[in-house]
Amino acid sequence: MATARPKGERADTQPGTVTHIVEEPVTQVTTLEVQKAFEDIRKLYTAEKADNFSALIMSLPGSGKTTLIGTGRLPILLDSFDPKGPVVLRKLIAEGKVLVRDWSGDSSKNPTKYRAWEKQWEHDVRSGFLGYFGTYAIDSFTTFSDALSNEIAKVKKRDPGTLAIQDYQGLYATIRDMINLTSTQDCDFFLTAHIFTDKDDITGEITTEMMAYKGLRTSVPLLFSERYILIRKDSPAGNTFKLLTGVHSRYRASSRLASEGQLDLFEVPDIKWILKKVGRSATDKDLFLQEKGGD
Repeated sequence: MATARPKGERADTQPGTVTHIVEEPVTQVTTLEVQKAFEDIRKLYTAEKADNFSALIMSLPGSGKTTLIGTGRLPILLDSFDPKGPVVLRKLIAEGKVLVRDWSGDSSKNPTKYRAWEKQWEHDVRSGFLGYFGTYAIDSFTTFSDALSNEIAKVKKRDPGTLAIQDYQGLYATIRDMINLTSTQDCDFFLTAHIFTDKDDITGEITTEMMAYKGLRTSVPLLFSERYILIRKDSPAGNTFKLLTGVHSRYRASSRLASEGQLDLFEVPDIKWILKKVGRSATDKDLFLQEKGGD
């Protein structure tokens, strides 16, 4: 049973012995020091980088996730793991407003795409390259995580595309680290993901969840400030897609940008429109379409 020790004493590494330690005197902070600390923290929080945000964009297949990426702040760097996914952005690509790096077409028997992407991404993060873009996006989580799983199976010498129980924690940590580090860059960060319908065996409640390994379905969405879901809305003009910003029926979206009540539950699927509506900057960065400088 643990025994309480007098203040200023600690247990030594040998059981039954106590070592006296000398406590360092603490100097009371002054009002000026506190004021300076407050100001330093405030400057960090209100710095330009704090204007960036991250968004997890979810929907059923073919509901406009990739199209929504194209409405973000320009220029946009898109790392695409979806085969033919960026075709819906071909106009913006032709105009040089969206740059696409294609990582699709991986093989479970001889995977190479994830390792190549990881090397490029690490360079982009260390060098600050992503900060030159208004938006960085990965499309989609489903195919990205497949590429990562293939790579782990290869390294661990598993059957192609097959993971052992002990492999999952490493996969989870890798994905969470990637999201956290990317979110620190001086750009907006979007990650697309598919959803599926799930029924609780006990309550019978039907909800939609992110299509991911079970250990990531809750933890990944929590890493994003915006968790949007694109859903189809029937209207007299025909079927249209709306961007859900909060909880509705079986859908669990959320938005910190909407915290002051400036966004409707169903919004136009347009990132710049949303930024303007909540009073945030929708200004693009330089596109680098031509050489700068004079004669």
